[in-house]
Amino acid sequence: MDKKELFYSIARPNIRDLEEYDPGPVSPELVRISSNENNLGVSEKAMEAIINAVSECNRYGDSRCDGLREKLARKYGTSPDRFVIGNGLDGVFTMLGRAFIRPDDEVVCGELTFSVYAEMAEIMGGKAVRVPMTEDMGLDVDGFIRAVTDKTRMVVFCNPNNPTGTAVGAGEIRKMLDAVPEGVLFVLDEAYIEFADESVADGMTLLDEYPNLMVCRTFSKVYGLAGLRVGWIAGDAELMRYLYKVREPYVVSVPAAAGAEAAIDDTGFLTRSVDTARNEKKRFYDFFRSNGIKFISSQTNFILLPLGDISAPLRDGLLKEGIIVRLLRFRGSGIIRITVGLPEENTLLMEKFMKVYDAACRVA
Repeated sequence: MDKKELFYSIARPNIRDLEEYDPGPVSPELVRISSNENNLGVSEKAMEAIINAVSECNRYGDSRCDGLREKLARKYGTSPDRFVIGNGLDGVFTMLGRAFIRPDDEVVCGELTFSVYAEMAEIMGGKAVRVPMTEDMGLDVDGFIRAVTDKTRMVVFCNPNNPTGTAVGAGEIRKMLDAVPEGVLFVLDEAYIEFADESVADGMTLLDEYPNLMVCRTFSKVYGLAGLRVGWIAGDAELMRYLYKVREPYVVSVPAAAGAEAAIDDTGFLTRSVDTARNEKKRFYDFFRSNGIKFISSQTNFILLPLGDISAPLRDGLLKEGIIVRLLRFRGSGIIRITVGLPEENTLLMEKFMKVYDAACRVA
């Protein structure tokens, strides 16, 4: 038996054929508008806190990040024991899978959404039930309700949704929560909620009404701390106890916890980040409309272009121009996700886009 066959036989059967995550090319020379990061950088308050915390790195940090949980509790008007801090939202979903998903359990999620949800289910031996998207590429609320069976352990709804940027209001979230049995966990991923307008549901306002609801958010997007890897989940304090049973004891580094605490206080940076994203989205909308480019209106800091066969040559052509965007696939067809960057980065993309687009059309 060669090594490939040997190691394939050693690996757990349910992970053998999973695809590895492909982050795409990364280079400091590229204009990076592919990963939904905040290109404004790191807030000065967070940076100062991170630097000051370096001298404490010879010690393990506070295992449960009590300081950060207390700040979150004050911000959202609840108690610290309702929060669990994780290594980004990827780490949060690893905890959710380890705590709640058993072999053959079903996890309901969107057909086109954050891939970690389905991977969580499959890694734990469960099954991902993917609800088809609506015609306008939104998450289908009624479809989610219909997908729940007696095998469903968890429903994961991304609002606003990645990578489509679509979102629903509180009434639609309540509709699903009212329809889901109390023994089914409903996880609301709100990684991009700060970029959304007031029409989009705020899951934190619903926690007291629904004990099976959990809300996830992150410091990787609007707060500009993607490299620190800090995310959190909130829910009923009794439910959160089960996450601590599977959580790594020191999952957040000392500088990361310090940076996240300080970032909460820097409301000026938060406002600039949101305003920049919203203003620059409008520029993109005008540009795409004037050039006849199909796009999905977004409640996030990115825009999806469902361009089909020209998506791959468009991505490759932009890369040659020094601009990296995200290439994804939906029902076998290519789609492009563009992060809203800095004004000068977006201007550069607009200057290069149509020449590359026309060349991609000729290739496709």
